[in-house]
Amino acid sequence: MEFLETIFYFILVLGVLVFVHEFGHFIVAKRSGIRVEQFSLGFPPKAFGITVGETEYCISWLPIGGYVKVAGMSDFGSADVRQAPWEFQSKPRGIQMAVFVAGPVMNFLLGFLLIFGLRFALGDYVLQTTKVGRIEATSPFYAAGLRTDDRILAVSGTPVADWGGLIDAYSAGDGGDVVLEVARGDEVVSLVATPDPGQALDFDPFLPSTAGSVMPGYPAARGGMEPGDRVLAIEGESVSGWDEMRKKISARPGLETEIRWLRGRDEMAARIVPQPQQGGGRTIGVIGIGPSYEPSARVPVTITTAIERSGRDLVGYTTLIFTLIKRIIMGEVSGGMIAGPVGIAQMAGSKAREGWEALLDFMAMLSINLAVLNLLPIPALDGGHLMILSVEAISRRSLSARQKERIQQVGFVFLLGLMVYVTFGDIGRIWGLFY
Repeated sequence: MEFLETIFYFILVLGVLVFVHEFGHFIVAKRSGIRVEQFSLGFPPKAFGITVGETEYCISWLPIGGYVKVAGMSDFGSADVRQAPWEFQSKPRGIQMAVFVAGPVMNFLLGFLLIFGLRFALGDYVLQTTKVGRIEATSPFYAAGLRTDDRILAVSGTPVADWGGLIDAYSAGDGGDVVLEVARGDEVVSLVATPDPGQALDFDPFLPSTAGSVMPGYPAARGGMEPGDRVLAIEGESVSGWDEMRKKISARPGLETEIRWLRGRDEMAARIVPQPQQGGGRTIGVIGIGPSYEPSARVPVTITTAIERSGRDLVGYTTLIFTLIKRIIMGEVSGGMIAGPVGIAQMAGSKAREGWEALLDFMAMLSINLAVLNLLPIPALDGGHLMILSVEAISRRSLSARQKERIQQVGFVFLLGLMVYVTFGDIGRIWGLFY
């Protein structure tokens, strides 16, 4: 039953994202006077379809993508081009580029709207603590005397009761000295830090050693851990905070490790092997769990605040994807971090079991991922088409159909190889082939 549920939510999530993406291409092409011959959800072979006007709308058997076929254009350069005014090749390059850009733009828009809708309808999550969890020795706040487990009471005279209020009070400063009123044990101390102008808050809140999420196929899931489990000890050494636990697990890549956790009132244990992964120029161990941002509460926000913070999240998600791609290229992290169709299906099913809020948040993140990946200058993707059009615009001459065909073939071979690689990684995690 769980398998069928996972397949259902995978098709639902991917179907929505692909439909929105292809609808972007479709609507801009139609509005530009380009004839759309086919709109398909899924890749061939075709399951069934219906023709309305000049366009055949169809569902195809492979539910891992979709396409819009427009008159006078083919990925392999073999379309019958007659120079008719409704053909793609008859339109100016600006319009051609707009057709390709429209798909990723629609995915960015969907991601933003999902984030905004959740935030405005349900309120913003605010971490109900001001306790410091992680602070680097290079931080100006560390130099001022701030330490792990300190509880911040006020920032430059402004009382703070939660982490959101702490960030707001810090951001409202004039860029000079920052005075922190801190509770440490039974005493209250005052600390003065001098961060650089515009410097972001460089210490993190204390988070409990509770698994907020468990990645399917990773060591923790194979060891029996579930969301909500609170880790008690690593190799017999007790832990209470997330950062403390993370450091102990990171230090044991590929080594069998006893992890004890609490589920409700039941104490459980398993021998788990942290999966080696490149991070920060060294090999670290990961078991595939995410933090639990507790205690937290929903706080209503205005529409202006919801728009501003959702836009910030959109930029943050986008930047994070580019950072991950850069780190993979530089060899700083393993390419195994990329999830393929199997991994995405597992995550969709897992998020659905957590509730609609988690599923919609996952869909927003995945939609932004899809937008960014499609804009990469890889032949056969929207970014590859945009690159070709840009080269033609700069050189002021069009590539031949044969040249375009060869470029697209290289792109398809690369994407096929990438698909095999990430799928192998997904299956390897499920079956425990990689530790």
